[in-house]
Amino acid sequence: MTLLNTDLMTAIIYLALISQILVISIVFANKWYKRKGMLLTKYPPSDYPNLYVQTSAVELSRIKVRKLIDRSITFISLSVVLCFYLTQADLEIVASSMLVIAAIQLLPWFLSSYWNKENNVLMAQNFPSTKRKSSFDNRKITDFISTTKLVFTLLSYGVTLIFALYIFIEQLWFEQSSKALLLLLLNTLMTFYLAWLIFSSLYGKKKDHFINSDDRLKVIADKCQTLTSYLIMYNIFIAGICLMKTFDLNQVYVSPMTSVFIQLIFVLSFTQNIDKNYDVYK
Repeated sequence: MTLLNTDLMTAIIYLALISQILVISIVFANKWYKRKGMLLTKYPPSDYPNLYVQTSAVELSRIKVRKLIDRSITFISLSVVLCFYLTQADLEIVASSMLVIAAIQLLPWFLSSYWNKENNVLMAQNFPSTKRKSSFDNRKITDFISTTKLVFTLLSYGVTLIFALYIFIEQLWFEQSSKALLLLLLNTLMTFYLAWLIFSSLYGKKKDHFINSDDRLKVIADKCQTLTSYLIMYNIFIAGICLMKTFDLNQVYVSPMTSVFIQLIFVLSFTQNIDKNYDVYK
């Protein structure tokens, strides 16, 4: 079943792909560069030695490496899109390329995550004490996330759960009915993983041993809010796939929907900035 005409579907696929390339490798990559550069300029390692474990030269070289990788990926990806358009490539090939390009675009972000994890390990070595310095005070998830949002999160998972089970029981997918259980398993595993991240944010060890208690609470609140939003978005995403299977819609729609989902994750991740007291790092 095709919901949209061919021309409109083609426009949606290409717009989603181009948007994905620009959002991940240009817009938010630039935000990452600017934030790292701002920290190095405003809070240099010479004045804030406890904020860094690397020298300015190392951090600046990492920014240059990231920028080079992102720009190269952007150029290659846009060239591929142009080639698809000029050769009038099959729309299913263009759609399936979204996930491949997205995986390549995420590589520099994984590299940055590795650098950050490496810095955290070195920071912990420089601050060997593992004792909790902040008060526990019966910390609860409702201190950081509203009850309404928690209820909506649980409902979004429940609806997806019931929807997937209904599809499987009614065998609306016929010979592919087992995919409903696969989606259900994947959704449950991801939900438990994100829930574990929320739990570890609330009760896990401090990664930044110099941060003060008030700023730590802000970080915990921001992370819990973000992870809860991820949970809601992910369940809606899975429910969308179930809808497509239920009404036998063209599977080409799955790729742009996945692309939009990934872009929304980046938007959510960069929308909030926490004002911290950097004097503790002097």
